[in-house]
Amino acid sequence: MKLMWIGGSHPRHLYYINRVAGAFPLAGALVEVRENLIPQPPDGLAEHDRANFVRHFQARAEAEARYFGEQPFPETARLRQTTAKELNSQANADFVRQIDPDLVLIFGSGLILEALAAALPKHAINLHLGLSPRYRGAATLFWPFYFLEPTYAGTTFHYIVAEPDAGDVVHQVVPELERHDGVHDVACKAVAASAEQVVRLLEMFERDGGWRTHRQRSTGKNFLSSDFKPQHLRVLYDIYDDDIVAHYLAGDLPSKQPKLFRQF
Repeated sequence: MKLMWIGGSHPRHLYYINRVAGAFPLAGALVEVRENLIPQPPDGLAEHDRANFVRHFQARAEAEARYFGEQPFPETARLRQTTAKELNSQANADFVRQIDPDLVLIFGSGLILEALAAALPKHAINLHLGLSPRYRGAATLFWPFYFLEPTYAGTTFHYIVAEPDAGDVVHQVVPELERHDGVHDVACKAVAASAEQVVRLLEMFERDGGWRTHRQRSTGKNFLSSDFKPQHLRVLYDIYDDDIVAHYLAGDLPSKQPKLFRQF
């Protein structure tokens, strides 16, 4: 099995692929160098909303450091760095074709479009941080907390298709929720659990040549980056002080259990 990765440069992305590379050799990797993990607050925010924004993204960076530590780029003889602007370039498509992988894993890059999509093999599997189809698009481990349903903070392995996060589902993961978990703990635990389970998925692929899949039949919600406003953070921090999981586990917040599609 000739395996390739296309992904981002944040600690969670590198942790994932380094866990894979510890079990399966990588024929190549295309790494999109991502934006700073702690963005600048938008101009014109009220001071209180600015403080929530800083708290939220600072806590995300601290959580990733705590769960994932320093992560190097994956070990492979063929590694190419790219930018968001150049991700879908013909040069990157040619790089993929030169490697000629049997399977491409994708996690943390921008949308795969045009020339790059045409260069992918039949088996190109994205790890989406969200349970599709209920939560598609951007910030989909944040929105379950905003809507007070932390049980829906999970991940979806799915095939790449033209519509974002809409391909056939291979496997879904939700982490175990514990009383002390904040929003970023749950996100990091979801990534860590997915990194463990993808190794088992690859073992199945190597043995069987593929997986059972589930077609996504409902549309769910496709969240855009522009849907998020710093004022949404008032729910997490002003009302619940990032303690939504504890309220759920105490029975104060009812939350349905998602119906997951799983290989094991």
